[in-house]
Amino acid sequence: MAVSPFKIHIPDSELDLLRRKLDLARLPTSIGSENWGEDNGVTVEKMTELVNFWKGEYDWRKEEQRLNSFPQFKTNISIDGFGSLDVHFMHSKSTKKNAIPLLFIHGWPGSFMEIYKAVSDLNEAGFDVVSPSLPGYGFSSYPEKGGFKHEQHATVLNEVMLRLGYNTYVVQGGDWGSMIARTIAIMYPENVKAVHVNMEIVIQKPDFDKEPQYSEFEKASLERAKWFRETQMAYFMIQSAKPRTLGFAMQDSPFGMLAWMADKVFIWTDSYPWTPTELITWTLLHYFPGPTTGFQMYRENNPAVAGPSLQMKSFVKQPTGVSVFPKELGIVPRSWAETKANIVFWEEHDSGGHFAAYEKPKELAQDLIKFFQSVWQI
Repeated sequence: MAVSPFKIHIPDSELDLLRRKLDLARLPTSIGSENWGEDNGVTVEKMTELVNFWKGEYDWRKEEQRLNSFPQFKTNISIDGFGSLDVHFMHSKSTKKNAIPLLFIHGWPGSFMEIYKAVSDLNEAGFDVVSPSLPGYGFSSYPEKGGFKHEQHATVLNEVMLRLGYNTYVVQGGDWGSMIARTIAIMYPENVKAVHVNMEIVIQKPDFDKEPQYSEFEKASLERAKWFRETQMAYFMIQSAKPRTLGFAMQDSPFGMLAWMADKVFIWTDSYPWTPTELITWTLLHYFPGPTTGFQMYRENNPAVAGPSLQMKSFVKQPTGVSVFPKELGIVPRSWAETKANIVFWEEHDSGGHFAAYEKPKELAQDLIKFFQSVWQI
């Protein structure tokens, strides 16, 4: 039951190995034209710029110090059929009395630090923020046995909150986090008082007696989701089918991992001005601990599994809020979302993409404050 303080410290030997790998990195030259845009992946020019910055200017120790400025902990949790896991999390508490416990759940390729830009606003508004590394991500371990699905993630995260003394709490999630947030609410209704997501997924269009009237925003959202489904799912397919095989390449090549990461975050955000330092740090939070188990979630929760899963076939009864950003990947109209959850808050934003907490921290924080404060005492 112990909760122990934790600080990130990558050994010098690992950093030395990383430098040697970067010095030996081979870049392709036969496709190095700026005419090759995002439809063919990240350009050679961009990757050359990034790797030169990485070798000459990037400072992991400085980033490590910044990450460690947030209070972090680990605890060991046993899961039936899977043994025990060391679970890492950030826990930033408000100075206000009777603070609202908020569980923030990231997805891929994010991390526990995806929420860090919004933490101060949330703390000041009276929220205790708990942001775990999902099992298999960052500094949380992963079971050797297959079959670790959203239900097991939900069990782990609920236990974290109970272990911290939060018998009731609220949940926010995007990407995989949105699905796990729904799962926790369904499995632990006595603990979860409200749910907020910035990606509400409905796999199949609901059967309506009368077709809803869609706003221009909703029409654009459906087109965005169609574009993503039809042209951008190759990563999902390989991570679902062969996560271990892909993991060998990414585990061994920091440069390859950076390219895989950059390709996604450039396209999934709404013209967010990624700096080289941000891109490299996001990459290293997967590369240092090893990216394979993060990929594994796609195999355990692929569409064949996710369709009939608990979170997709069940209705979330708790008050549910949704913040909708126009460059999100899986956006559905409110009428669709209302068939899956008790939607009482719906906010559409003018800009923003998949990583809402990171791209639009002020906007998301204000939505969370407004929504959760309105339902916490109900």
